[in-house]
Amino acid sequence: MTMELRLLHSVFSKEIYDGVKDVFTASSFTDELEDIATVVADCHDQFEGNLDHDIVEQSLFDTKVMSTAKKHNLSEVMQRIVSSEPVDTDVARTFVFSLARKAQRLAALNALALVIEKNEDSHANVISILDSLPIEEQEDSEIISLDLSDLSEHLTNNGKFMSSIPALTTNVGGYARQNFVIMFGRPEVGKSSLVAYEVAGFLKQGWYVDYYANEEPGRKIALNIRRAVTGETDSDLQSLEEDDTIWPKLMPNLRVRQVGDISIETIIARAQKDRPDIIVLDQLDKMSMDGKFNNTADRLKALYERARVLAKSVDCLVVAVSQASADAENKAIVTYADLENSKTGKAGEADIIVGIGRRGDVSPERTQMRVLTVSKNKINGWLGSDSVMFDRHANQWSGA
Repeated sequence: MTMELRLLHSVFSKEIYDGVKDVFTASSFTDELEDIATVVADCHDQFEGNLDHDIVEQSLFDTKVMSTAKKHNLSEVMQRIVSSEPVDTDVARTFVFSLARKAQRLAALNALALVIEKNEDSHANVISILDSLPIEEQEDSEIISLDLSDLSEHLTNNGKFMSSIPALTTNVGGYARQNFVIMFGRPEVGKSSLVAYEVAGFLKQGWYVDYYANEEPGRKIALNIRRAVTGETDSDLQSLEEDDTIWPKLMPNLRVRQVGDISIETIIARAQKDRPDIIVLDQLDKMSMDGKFNNTADRLKALYERARVLAKSVDCLVVAVSQASADAENKAIVTYADLENSKTGKAGEADIIVGIGRRGDVSPERTQMRVLTVSKNKINGWLGSDSVMFDRHANQWSGA
């Protein structure tokens, strides 16, 4: 229902409503939202310009006879609508279209149930409903260029975003736009530190990075990225009087967001506006996803599918951080079979999956060994494991 609230708030805008009105159907919305959607459409027919809360609410009360309790309930729903974050025209159109298809499929199922109940021979009514499903118009962007200059972007040795992590640098090289990367491991193995080291390399290459942190504190993430850039330890930072490192020059290309229960749809909407080169989702599993799902694995599969859409629609690299299941505890070789709550649904969306493992007898010394295992690789096909050394005090990752 959260997305429906955001959609209704969005179509208060005349510009957005005009962009979706050909697929906007009030009956696609649930419960009392259908009444509000009907009034929104009617108000746009009557008035020029954007709608405000008072116009919609008064029109709602004027068009229907209702009890005081019903009015109070609808007023609360209206407040929730105007308090929700609106989306842009492209996102609104995508979801209005999806709601319309869902409503018409439900109508077809209901019609089919009546046919079965009455033991009728003809399914013409069902077929008519299905034939009327809206068809999304073709976008120019759907047709890819066949020129070699454009195809060469996806040559296996031509990744735009070169990895800085030993083992990946040697065996994979780099990533391309629209790639979706999963890096995962058990708690305290160094997942966020490894990704921070990768982000530091991206910043040095001049890319713009948007980092969503909902596991580790955002400031700790930022500090880890800085350490990866400069190699500074705690004592180095505490004694620093003047920042003469490269860090101030890289800061404008990095945005670290401290988020809680944020929706993947909010991230998609922001990214389509801001157009970052790289987006890090740490941890993706904890981000919210609209809809009803039978189990956690189904919800995560849908969430990872939307992360893939994020990479494609924004034409950026998306790096997701995830957990490994308890089966990966004290394992050096960690493959995508060890992804928590996966059942292959999460893994199926990724271009490359990097598991971070370590032996159970790791010493508490400053520099520790980790094993990076690439268990899925659609970039250049290399699969295997390689060892790296992790200096956790300066967040440096080097070859073993």
